[in-house]
Amino acid sequence: MAVKVITDSICAPSLQTAETLDMTIVPINIHFSEKIYQDLFEIEPERFYRELVIAAELPTTSVPSVERYLNAFKHILNNGDSVFCFTVTAELSNSYNVALQASKELSDELTDKILVFDSQSAGAAAGLMAMEAANLGRQGFGLTEIKAKIDLLVPNAKLVVMFDTLKYIAKSGRVGKVTAVAGDLFNVKPLIYINQGKTTFFGRARGKQQAVKLILDEFIKDTKSRNNIRVAATHANAEVDLEPIMNGIRKIIPAADIEIVPFTPAMGAHAGPGIIGIAYIYE
Repeated sequence: MAVKVITDSICAPSLQTAETLDMTIVPINIHFSEKIYQDLFEIEPERFYRELVIAAELPTTSVPSVERYLNAFKHILNNGDSVFCFTVTAELSNSYNVALQASKELSDELTDKILVFDSQSAGAAAGLMAMEAANLGRQGFGLTEIKAKIDLLVPNAKLVVMFDTLKYIAKSGRVGKVTAVAGDLFNVKPLIYINQGKTTFFGRARGKQQAVKLILDEFIKDTKSRNNIRVAATHANAEVDLEPIMNGIRKIIPAADIEIVPFTPAMGAHAGPGIIGIAYIYE
């Protein structure tokens, strides 16, 4: 019997990769224009960002229900397999606690076949770890073995992105409106990274060209002399702007197999369109 991976939609790789690795995605809820959508499945990123820029009222998000997690768990357990469940960092969402609650509603025998894991990350970085766990499960590793290996990756998993605008994050209360207007006026592109559950602003670039340089500098600093580097590029309806990042990664690691992971609407609801960045894990 195998270990199968479940992730919430903020921790998912691309839908194509998830299907290839037989991963199950539990969607975050998007509350948008008086409707509730299941992230990725009922409102895909391209449509979401297109409608976001003209929306009179910004969307909000909510975590999956206990029942949604239970159904995903039971589907795998009923086939005799075990579950390694990834969630977005508990610093940003209650998804971990809901998944844990769902696992405890099963019998003790079945609960022992579920491991709920706080990725301490988000987006493509969490997706890379989920892909690693799925591959380990396909190789026959058990729950505790997979957890031990993923635990070693968590400190070395990083999502690094450029915000194209501060307008959306200002409405979330993270920065003031005056700062947001000034940033857009002077074409300032804030840079953040998420690592070990913490979100850190680490730079302000004058335009996208400088932002790409700072993103790649962060990547070089973290991965110099490291082994088994896995990398992904991510974007919020801005794939056309990824080329300089992709070229930069290939100059650093010529043989890199770069996963492209759209910035899920559940994250974009708070950050806005135009985001570009990279995620990476290493040993």
